[in-house]
Amino acid sequence: MRADRNTLSPNEINKFVYCPYQWYYERVYGRKELERLARERNERLGLVDRRISNFNRGYEYHNNVKFNFGITLKRALLILVVLAIVVIFVTLKVKNIV
Repeated sequence: MRADRNTLSPNEINKFVYCPYQWYYERVYGRKELERLARERNERLGLVDRRISNFNRGYEYHNNVKFNFGITLKRALLILVVLAIVVIFVTLKVKNIV
């Protein structure tokens, strides 16, 4: 987004409709400068950037869900195998082995 242009892109129109202030400040100062200022403010106040924090929390959550799903899948397969063996034994009426 460059302030020296006379035309607006669809992305700029979308940003303006969402928040005219955001559009204005990005057009005047540029995104990199605004990010630098926000980073300095956060360091000065001891704040954590929520965007990164939310990303990390989501990443950890989904890794844990995947891990837990793997464990439950293994347990489900084990139960299915044991159930299949029981069905085979019952079907063949082999009760002496048990």
